[in-house]
Amino acid sequence: MQCPFHGFSWKLDGSLGHVPARWDFEHVDDSQWSLPEVKVGTWGGFVFINPDPNCVPLDEFLGALPQHFARWDMEGRYIQGHVCKVVRANWKVVQEAFCESYHVGGTHPQAVPYLGDVNSQVDIWDTFSRVITPGGTASPLLAWEPSEEDILRYMLDIRVDEETFVSLAPGQKARAASAAAARERWRPVVGDLVDEWSDAEFIDNIDYTLFPNFHPWGAYNRIVYRFRPNGDDHTTALHEIFLLAPFSGERPMAAKTTYLGPDDSYTEAAELGMLGKVFDQDGFNMPMVQKGLTQTAKAGSTLATYQESKVRWLHQLLGQWVGE
Repeated sequence: MQCPFHGFSWKLDGSLGHVPARWDFEHVDDSQWSLPEVKVGTWGGFVFINPDPNCVPLDEFLGALPQHFARWDMEGRYIQGHVCKVVRANWKVVQEAFCESYHVGGTHPQAVPYLGDVNSQVDIWDTFSRVITPGGTASPLLAWEPSEEDILRYMLDIRVDEETFVSLAPGQKARAASAAAARERWRPVVGDLVDEWSDAEFIDNIDYTLFPNFHPWGAYNRIVYRFRPNGDDHTTALHEIFLLAPFSGERPMAAKTTYLGPDDSYTEAAELGMLGKVFDQDGFNMPMVQKGLTQTAKAGSTLATYQESKVRWLHQLLGQWVGE
């Protein structure tokens, strides 16, 4: 690796290699001129980088998270889709939009007939957290009572004049029907292992966050989020969506990354399917939240609520690790 300015070069292990006109650099101690090192660890098929030379080992930092994912075989998947979008908001604002389900009623009204938003369970551990939002059940905030077929149609995004591709048996709940359909959809890929999974693992949103910016979804949901600063611009961020799918036989090639600018719609990434419309709803809010950060605050706005426990946990850890 060579500096294009004066031609200093380093070996691939980071140690100093060639110094032009070495006679003029007698003061240089090669052992002190190695490139900066970063700590590297792997888990679940992911590579984690930490520039802090004194950080704890990754295994220690992960805590019990690998135990949570042991039954879901994250390593046995491939990148079926990868989208990276520039968003006009700070990376923390973008991440917060995916840390809770309290926003569903206001942001995603089409989801409340089949998603128990404020019935979510929030769990906090030392370095990771989780929100479980029940699917196939209506929000308690809904002003009307949907039938089981209504719930199924909203869940599958099927129009009134279209036939459902999942049928309800007499007396069957939409939650059970959709879980059974998902179970059979995965059976050709992972075999009879699907019979060991609960209905919740097929249709609930089980969203984990590993501090500071990594969001793998549990069970066989394909979603993994990563939220990053966009260079030195604190008013924009990179929202990355990975779709990780299990496979049988030889590992398929990873999908190419689709890059979207701040004015592009998520729906331009065809691999996102109906998720693109949902992300556009989130994207509508985030620039306004960013603008709101520079406006006045309301008294009591920082009081603790259960719904945003995950957001509060994130900022408490940021305060501990980065400083208030």
